[in-house]
Amino acid sequence: MLLASLVSFAHFLAFFALTAAVVVKLTLISEAMPIEAARRVRRADRAAGMAAVAVLVFGFLRVFYFEKGSDYYFDNSFFLLKLGLFFAAALASIYPTLQFAGWRHALAENRAPEVSADTALRIKRVLHWELIALAGVMLCASLMAKGYGI
Repeated sequence: MLLASLVSFAHFLAFFALTAAVVVKLTLISEAMPIEAARRVRRADRAAGMAAVAVLVFGFLRVFYFEKGSDYYFDNSFFLLKLGLFFAAALASIYPTLQFAGWRHALAENRAPEVSADTALRIKRVLHWELIALAGVMLCASLMAKGYGI
């Protein structure tokens, strides 16, 4: 019982870390970004990736080993929607991550990355969509907890 509670806590903690990392990226992105801000964005992006993996690992541990069983979850429409929204956010995160990866050489040379206004705007839009999808994940979790979707 204690292990189930700890896995549940780790799942929630990872989800909140993921959301916080996306918010950090969103607040730091600009076309005139100082070197240290660009480095923080890259660190936040790595943290978001690690947190997303942790969300999946702990979430699937809960589904298969600690909660109501996989049949219950995979028959719940809000669980399926929750998974879909999570994977939509993960797919959306590819574009910003590729942009941030492209900054590696400039940062290694102690130069600020060149980010056009259009690119900064596109990245911000994607990050907003990620946050909307993550909010949808939370809504689905709340609805599932109250027994909806069965």
